[in-house]
Formats: sequence, C-alpha cells, structure tokens
Amino acid sequence: MHVPAADIYLTYRCNMRCRHCFVGHALDQGTDLPKSALISFMQTARSQWGTHEISFLGGEPTLYPHVDLAIQLGRELGYRIRLVSNGGSSLLRLMRRHGTEDFDLAVSLDAASPARHDALRRPGSFRTAVESISVGRQQGRRVSAILSVGRHNLDQALDTLLLLGKLDVDHVNVHYVTDRGFATADMLATPEEWRHLRDGIVSSSGLPDVRFEGTFRPAGRSLSCAAEQESMLMLFPDQRIYSCTMFVGLPDGNAHRWSDGALIRNADFRQRYGLTAGPSGHCPAASFVNATLPRSAEAADCTIGCIFDKEFITARQVGHAAALPTIDRRAQ
Repeated sequence: MHVPAADIYLTYRCNMRCRHCFVGHALDQGTDLPKSALISFMQTARSQWGTHEISFLGGEPTLYPHVDLAIQLGRELGYRIRLVSNGGSSLLRLMRRHGTEDFDLAVSLDAASPARHDALRRPGSFRTAVESISVGRQQGRRVSAILSVGRHNLDQALDTLLLLGKLDVDHVNVHYVTDRGFATADMLATPEEWRHLRDGIVSSSGLPDVRFEGTFRPAGRSLSCAAEQESMLMLFPDQRIYSCTMFVGLPDGNAHRWSDGALIRNADFRQRYGLTAGPSGHCPAASFVNATLPRSAEAADCTIGCIFDKEFITARQVGHAAALPTIDRRAQ
C-alpha cells in the first residue's frame, strides 16, 4: 500500500454547526481520537505506507486536547503538516504557540460579507477567519482557503474568491456541497450552475489560484476512483478509516478500521459499493448519496467525477486558456 497523503480527523468537538458540514450530528458526540491511535497511525503511515503529508481536521482540530502533541509528533516523523480550521480564536492561540515551520494552514471562508458567512457558521466567525488568514500570512505561513459552494452562497462565490485574493492566500480549494450531514438537497448547485461558476473563475481577474472540484465531467471521460485505488486514507475519531469522504455517513462506508495499531479491512465496504464506475461512469458513491444527482448530470451530458479530481485554475491562466484537469489527492 502506498499512501502519499493521509487525513486525520482528530476530534468531533466543534464550536460551530456550519450549514453545509458533511460530518453533521456526529459533532454532537464530541468524540476525540485516542492518543494511542493517533501515535500508532502516524508512525505506521510514515514507516509502512510512504506517507509524507498529514492533514489534521475535525470537528475543529484546534480543540483536540492533544493537538500540540499531534503537531510535534508530525514534525519529529518528518511530515509536512496542514491544519484545516474554521479560523476561530482557538486557531489564533495555536498559531502563537507554534513556529511557522510547524504547520501549513487552511481556513474555511463561505462568503464575502460578515453577515452571510456568520449566518452559515456563527456570529463573529467571519472576523476571526479573516484575522486568522491575515495573522498566518504575517507569520510567513503557507495559508490556503476552503470555499464550499452550494445554492446558499453561490451568488457570493466569485466575490469570496476576490476577497481571498486580496488576503493573499496561496490557493483556494472550491468544493461542491452535497446533501450529507447538515446540508440539504435544496443546497445542491445544478451542473449548469457549477460550470457557470467555473467559467466565471476562468474569466475573472484578481482571484487567487483555484483548485476547482471536477464534480461534473464531460460524458465519456474515464474515472479514476480514489476509494478503489486506496491512494488516501482518512482516520476519524471513532477509528473508522475512509478511503473517500463521499462514503462518510453511508452504511459500511469505512474501508478499514484502526484497531490496536493495525489496519483492519472492512470486507462489507467493497461488497456493498463495488468501487467501479461501471457503464454510467459516475463516482461509485454518488447515487448512494443522492440518487437524483447522477440523473441531473446525465441530463446535462455529464458524469459525476471523483472529488479528488481537481482542475487547477491559476491566476496567470485567467482570461487566456482554460486550466488543465489534474488529480490532487491532498486538496480536500
């Protein structure tokens, strides 16, 4: 097994209940990943799977009781560490405790105005998220951003990217919101809306580099499935391990379980989901998440692609040529 990058969801603790969060009511459990599981997983990934990049997520990873240990261990093992945060005050405190070489930073921002962002997260969250990005840049960290887009914020997506460009982030991961966790079906953008947003990004100036999720792909293009290849593993607080976050919340959606320092395969996962695109060409999880989504894609002459299939749209390409699709197994 070769896993270049792995995600560790340190905790289900979170100080927000974001409107589009795919983790959903699991946050109410407040479960923390056991410290022993954290240590053994990180050691095994480095020594046996060739993993060199680790992303810490949650919940809100800065609320994890052992977050400093996680960062320190990652440094000792030679990992490149990325922390994915909602940008609250706990992140600001963590950044003051750690040097710029300890971790890269990714902060979520959902709208260009405080009122819209705060309505999706909580009052005051826009201010702290922007402050966290600014402080991270001032400290010399590599700072990226995450913009999760649905009909709830589609009208502000370009303005949000423009703001993030002014904040000088390294790049922005633009995600398609599916109706999992707290998100509902009315939040899903149509294939036409998603392609229109992509075209708007390509033709706009002043934006940062964008990694655009290739949710809807031209029909007939072959699918590379991350879950089938097991090119990335995602450890959750309950010690379930997923090979793709699209399966989180689905019955037997975890490919493995971490137990006593060992990877235990879940045979029911492959039996239930098949993990091949088949004649439809869609992501294997798509119809299980929302049966109407593949039909909407087919009506628009598209297929549902892998969430790790990113299109890199760089600032220097804007207004000239479309970016080329690229597989990015880390940019979640």
